[in-house]
Amino acid sequence: MDLSAVEAFVRAAEASSFTVAARQMGLTASGVSKAVSRLESQTGVVLLHRSTRSVGLTAEGAVFFERCRDILAGLKEAEAALQQCAQAPSGRLRIAAPVAFGRSVLVPALVEFRRRFPGLTVEASFSDALQDIIEEGFDVAIRIGDLPSSRLIAREVGVAQWVACASPHYLNERGRPRTPDDLAAHDCIAYMSAHTRRCRDWHFMSGSRDWTVRVGESARQVVDHCDALIDAALADSGIVYVHGYVAAGPLRAGRLERVLEGYNTPRRSIHILYPALRQRSPKVRAFVDFAADALSAHRELCATAEALDMA
Repeated sequence: MDLSAVEAFVRAAEASSFTVAARQMGLTASGVSKAVSRLESQTGVVLLHRSTRSVGLTAEGAVFFERCRDILAGLKEAEAALQQCAQAPSGRLRIAAPVAFGRSVLVPALVEFRRRFPGLTVEASFSDALQDIIEEGFDVAIRIGDLPSSRLIAREVGVAQWVACASPHYLNERGRPRTPDDLAAHDCIAYMSAHTRRCRDWHFMSGSRDWTVRVGESARQVVDHCDALIDAALADSGIVYVHGYVAAGPLRAGRLERVLEGYNTPRRSIHILYPALRQRSPKVRAFVDFAADALSAHRELCATAEALDMA
């Protein structure tokens, strides 16, 4: 079917005039009229009533008009999306992320992102509080764990897993725990949420058995920041329980050592969230695609022994 004839029909029907439609399309009135006649011949249906002063839709033409108008609108939308794809991302990109993830993963990754997209200025905000992305004007946000229902589009880009670790010096002096029950005889450094003021429990699984270690009840040292946990472990203060991406660097360097590796720990999904209205934005699309590739390459996010060896 001739799309130019379809457009001529839609414009003539909207304007009730071949002359107005011709002006909009840069054609002559007779050219628009012939295009509509050609379309009527192709469909075998009279689409417009003609008079000396105006044109109007027939009953069949009205049905055809509604569908054709939607199709043309869809084509224009597709054309606009294609043009956006061709545009280089530019402007300011505002990102919200949890503190530890932002410092451990996002900041190093942004070096390559900014190199690829020099027209972008990146503004990163790190907070463990759940920010209202739309209300506070963020383009994208990174969330770890379960997602509440929202108006946001979510894309899973990785998985984070908990690890228990300590410095080699501490473990050489105090010994290495063989089971989660052995943690009772060790200095376990607890993490307290700065928002809830409650200490995080440590969870381990093996076969059909689960362990929940309530370190907050016996810990002699409590901190409310993940980086402080790593600092304490590096200072030989005891065993910590953190996300793998926080400890990946010291583990690789041999400054920290994993314990209880034969036990499973919970995994949490890493998502990128963004408002639906921004899904076609070149800068948002560029960051989402880049982050998905970058995080999939960081196998240490899962923090398994195999991942740390292969990343």
